[in-house]
Order: sequence, then C-alpha cells, then structure tokens
Amino acid sequence: MKLKKILALLAASVLTLGLFAGCGEEAKETGAAGGDSSKPLSGKHYVIALSASFKNFESVTVDEEGNETYEGLDIDFIEQLSKDLGFTYEISNMQFSGLIGALQSGRADMVISGMTATDERRKNVDFSIGYIQARDAFLVKKGSGITTVDDLTGKKIGCSTGTSYEDMARRVPNAQVSTFDGQPAVLQELLNGRIDAMCTDGSLIDGFMKQYDEIDGFMVPVDSSLSEGVAKEFAIAFPKDSELKKVFDEEIQTLKDNGTMDQIIVKWLGEAYIGE
Repeated sequence: MKLKKILALLAASVLTLGLFAGCGEEAKETGAAGGDSSKPLSGKHYVIALSASFKNFESVTVDEEGNETYEGLDIDFIEQLSKDLGFTYEISNMQFSGLIGALQSGRADMVISGMTATDERRKNVDFSIGYIQARDAFLVKKGSGITTVDDLTGKKIGCSTGTSYEDMARRVPNAQVSTFDGQPAVLQELLNGRIDAMCTDGSLIDGFMKQYDEIDGFMVPVDSSLSEGVAKEFAIAFPKDSELKKVFDEEIQTLKDNGTMDQIIVKWLGEAYIGE
C-alpha cells in the first residue's frame, strides 16, 4: 500500500510540474507575438497598396518559385515606418489607376506609391503631410528637336493614367495626350515612336538616359505655367477620416527632422535631388 501511495504522489508531482512548465512556455510565446507595446501601432497589421512600376520608388521581381521581392524608395520608407511605429504589413500590387478605388472599397488601408496629393484626389481620400518633393520632367527621343516645354506644343505626349503628369500634359497647348497603365508602358510607346514625349518624374530621367542611348530629357522649370497649381509632394493616401493620418503625420515629420528621410532619398535618387 505504501508503495502505491508513493507512486501516486510521484505521478501527481510530475503532472503538476508539467502543467506549470506548459503555462510558462505559453506565456513566453504570447509575449513574443505581442511585440513592443510602447510603439503606437504595435500589434496592428495593414494592407499597403502600391503600383510597382515606378522605377526608383517601387519595383518588383519574381523568382522561379513565384516569390515577390519589392525594392525602391517607397519600400524603404514603408520599412522605416513599420520599424518605428511597430506595425506589420502586406503589399497589394495593382495598376496605379486602381489605387484610390482600393482604399474606397476597403481592400487597402493606405497607399504608398509615389502619389501626389492633388485637389481632385482629396475629394475621395485623405493625405498625410508630404514625405518628398515631386519634380516634373519630359523624356524625348534624341534628335526630336524638343528641348523645352515650349517645343511640346501640338506634340503627342504620353503619361501614366490617373497621375498628376496627366494633368500637366493636358496643359500643353494643342497637345495630343495618351494615357497608359504604368511608366514602362509609356516608355515603350516613346521608344517605338508612337508618342513624341513622355511626362514623368524628374527622378527618372538620368537613369533612363543612361539606360537608353536614344533617350534625352529635360526638367520642367519650377516657374513654368505647366506646373502651376499641380501638387508637388508625394504623400500617403488614407480612406476619408482615417485615424491613422495623425500618427503617420507625426512620424513623417520626425523622419524629415532627424535626416532619415533624406538618407532614403539620397540612396535611391542621389544627392542632387536633395539639393534642388
């Protein structure tokens, strides 16, 4: 009898220790998943919509197994926001013309995709403060005789659908404006001679001129009538009345004040972009 009692006590002790050990392990796992609670958006997960066809800002490569890798200025910007604010995210890649609709339909929580905060877009979404100045430019074929904005009068101009570049192109007197889904499609039209000029961001022209011998380009002067009233800053777009705007505004201002934003810009666009 004594032996049976001893064995029973030992079994109970082992079971009790096992239960305590199990509780300790579970608490550790829960704590690890909780993240840094001191960060304002810790534990939050967001869908970020973008159009990965804007060279230097966002592009995507897909390996043989179908895994996507994103890179660019906006991607580094997103990573910094995630690190500082404590949220996790997933990227939803789509045509630029569908980004605002994704916010309105609830398929995305925000858009970070080289989007300028235009008055027209503000009718449907809210914007953060700007995180980088936008600069406008035109790409043309060498030998076209187009070297200034005045030479664009009556020409065939291409640009990405739904962008501020489209607004600018339509201000050119008698221009024949065509729109396409994404910068690569517009560039192909220019290379094939189906358009005379491509309206784009100033950050792209140096890279394109180095990549294609037949391409030339020029910046739109700051005081040009073409850019008058056109939005000049890239910003994050949110659904109307989003509570996220205030948190992201504060973080963007911090990144601008402490020099982090300049470091990201220089990495992808060069020091000249900061200086002008």
